[in-house]
Amino acid sequence: MYLQVILFALAFAQAASNYALTIQSSDGEDVDCFDKMKQPAFDNPLLKNHRFQEVPSEIPKAIETTQKRKKQTFEARTSSAKCPPGTVPIRSNNATVNHKTQPDTTKHPGHEYAIMTTTQTTPKLYGTKAIVNVWDPNIENGAKEMSISQIWIASGQYKSGDLNTVEIGWQVLPKLYKDNKPRLFLFWTGNAYKTGCYNVRCPGFIQTSSSIVIGGPISSVSSLGGRQFEITIHVWKDRQYGNWWLSLGPNNELVGYWPAEIFTTLADHAEVAQWGGEIVNSRPFDRHTMTQMGSGRFPDEGFGRSSYFRNLQTVDINNSLQRVQDVKSITTNPESYSVKDLYTEEWKTHFFYGGPGFRPSHSGAVPSTYSSAASFFFFMFLIV
Repeated sequence: MYLQVILFALAFAQAASNYALTIQSSDGEDVDCFDKMKQPAFDNPLLKNHRFQEVPSEIPKAIETTQKRKKQTFEARTSSAKCPPGTVPIRSNNATVNHKTQPDTTKHPGHEYAIMTTTQTTPKLYGTKAIVNVWDPNIENGAKEMSISQIWIASGQYKSGDLNTVEIGWQVLPKLYKDNKPRLFLFWTGNAYKTGCYNVRCPGFIQTSSSIVIGGPISSVSSLGGRQFEITIHVWKDRQYGNWWLSLGPNNELVGYWPAEIFTTLADHAEVAQWGGEIVNSRPFDRHTMTQMGSGRFPDEGFGRSSYFRNLQTVDINNSLQRVQDVKSITTNPESYSVKDLYTEEWKTHFFYGGPGFRPSHSGAVPSTYSSAASFFFFMFLIV
């Protein structure tokens, strides 16, 4: 009898330890509060012997500035939840989403870009920081498409299959989220996009924050001629442990990290940093999609109308932030989306980007071969 009671108690304790408390986020969505040591990341066999890192060993030294701001902007709010200490919030309705069931956008021939990239003369990179304008671009009705504004950090070669990336930003992706809201997202791959995963539902990114909801909506968003909202994104390599950390906001609110074990070429340093917009055009043999990038306006319309990245910085080998000086543009379909870089004392190196997609004034469809070839050469650029 006593043995049965003990076995029952042990079974109950085990079940309780695996239980995820469900609560509502600040945006009214259900999130599950997982024990931080039992979050999906630890299902990755590469992390069998991983030692959880509570906080980074250091944060890159900030660049001091006393520049008075002339353009008024506001930090957007990311979705949050009040999970108990020792737990992390994960969106409940993402439970079945992994790299096999989510939209296979990484291999779609219709990817188009309007981005800025570090030049080939840039030394080894150990992170980047940028301020990203947030909008809610329209997605073609009924199309399985997306619109993304993000940072890429990459190393390795696409053709040899060892391209590693970490990607952070906001996206509108109706097939995944069942709505058209801009949402905070993460992505990573360790094998040139043969596999990869959004957010935290497949094993990879280790979350440390008990409040930030990855995949949650961002609010408020910018409006044409009105208030401009933005998010501050900072990612860097921990010099002591090798993990790639992520923080948000001007005060470096820690989100979590990509552990060094899931990478090969990124295990040491990054070779390139890129910033900008991406869309998927699912109509390569028809007229071009009307899915917007950024605000849906071209860069020449400027502040208050066109989307932007500002105050571009990279992290050097001494764990110090440095202002980005030299960048070059990659635009795969300038008739629909473009990019324009600038420099001012207020925003340092920055750029406007985006566009409306198909416009009635277009003479016809953008040739599918152009879009596919441009997408291919974008990825090929990463290996040079």
